[in-house]
Amino acid sequence: MTEGITVPRSLEAWVNAPEIGCKRDIILHFNGTRIIATLRRIANAWGHVQIKYEGVKGIAFRQWLATMFMATSNGLTGEYIEIDQVGSDEYRVVAFPLAAQNVDRLVVAEWMLHGVTQGEAEKFLPVREIPAVVQSVTFDPLAGQNFYNKALAESFDLWNWAAEIQVTPELPLKSDFMKDGILVEVEFGNARTYYQDYIKFALAHIGRVTRFGLLLVPTEAFAFSLCEIGRKRAMAKGKHAYSGMIHFEKVRREFAYMTKIFKMPFGVIAIGRNGE
Repeated sequence: MTEGITVPRSLEAWVNAPEIGCKRDIILHFNGTRIIATLRRIANAWGHVQIKYEGVKGIAFRQWLATMFMATSNGLTGEYIEIDQVGSDEYRVVAFPLAAQNVDRLVVAEWMLHGVTQGEAEKFLPVREIPAVVQSVTFDPLAGQNFYNKALAESFDLWNWAAEIQVTPELPLKSDFMKDGILVEVEFGNARTYYQDYIKFALAHIGRVTRFGLLLVPTEAFAFSLCEIGRKRAMAKGKHAYSGMIHFEKVRREFAYMTKIFKMPFGVIAIGRNGE
């Protein structure tokens, strides 16, 4: 965000995006002040629409963004902005940095990628959204896996991800979430069941349904706390066994073997509690 913001295709009509090669001035309101920025559509193959705030006119806005989003300078952290239209070609920009979070939340703790680099993955808007989707879920020390499955589903829905999309017409296998060619599976289940997620990624890739898939699993510490809650609840119901849960360290140990079997690009993301 050092010089500009790319407008998602889903919002191009909302900002009344100009034709290819054209531009116009807009006003951005932020932090009690405002600047004049430029809304333009680049004359490239994709026809990207951008809000540009380069040069002397955009100094105050760039400095504000740099101050607000210090954590993002080190990589994707889930920080984001909201833009509201407040008049004709006038928009209010509100920042949601990590520093403003005053409650415990889930966060993306680590990434592992195969067949695609971090930089290549982050070029896709849905991938850049995932840390913010995860961070939207508050941490509850008394909640079990069903709570987090539901909360993450609600968060993905809020960010306009489609749910339960069939990965291939011939089989009754559905993805948890999908958006613009990025498939996401959230796995808080038994350690033996997560291999099916790799199968989904492979089938979706072969069928050209997706660009690549991402598997979200809890960190070892987060999984341990969820398992403790699960065991206590199972015992309260008279059950004497609890099947356990997949976690990132198990996936890490097996990752090299999975990459020998599955040649499509995919990744695994560890979800934990902030400050874990």
